[in-house]
Amino acid sequence: MNTNFPDEEYLRGLVNAHKERVEGQAELVELLVMWSGASLNWIGDVFTDPAISWVKKDLHLPDLYLTGTNPEWNVIIRGRADHSAEKLGAIFRSEPATAEIFSEATWSDVPILVMAHGGHLKVFDGMHRVIAAVRDDRKSITAWVGERDAKIPPRPSCEPHTVYDLIRAYQIGSCRDRQSLVAALGFLYRAYGNVGHLFTERFSAGWIPDDEIQDIMREAVNTQE
Repeated sequence: MNTNFPDEEYLRGLVNAHKERVEGQAELVELLVMWSGASLNWIGDVFTDPAISWVKKDLHLPDLYLTGTNPEWNVIIRGRADHSAEKLGAIFRSEPATAEIFSEATWSDVPILVMAHGGHLKVFDGMHRVIAAVRDDRKSITAWVGERDAKIPPRPSCEPHTVYDLIRAYQIGSCRDRQSLVAALGFLYRAYGNVGHLFTERFSAGWIPDDEIQDIMREAVNTQE
């Protein structure tokens, strides 16, 4: 992102002030959703989806389905090892130079996150720990394993600004396509479990005293019910 604002020191102070204010007001899971969103991962979704239950257990490394990390590592993890911890370990043992590529992976006792999905135990967070465990020839690893009830549609929570970004764009006039806004807000209402609450509480008339926006939010809800 770029800005035309010329004073970097002032900008840094503004960033720190907003950071302190948000961290002082937000609940722990709200911060997790915010930071995972900034990292472009799905952790916020799985932690706020009420259909997912969690259990802590020790898993055998060969039972894990390895997921992506970065493009250089993925060539080996996904391509050559085919997501298999067992195959990755064999590569490490036969090719020390390949194992060296993963030298930055470090071990810790912090449990990884795993999602049971499609018959696989997919590593959701903690791939560096898993790779270090494979490299060090460990046999098991502790994990929080999440499993969702397939009979219930996913309904995680989104960050409030996800909704407000759309409303603000309409208000400032960068896009005045009313029907597109209704459709976009309707999509978010259907996809995320907290959007209805945001419409009636965080973006109520007391916070957004704009009759048209209030009508648009009501229309967005009506299109989904």
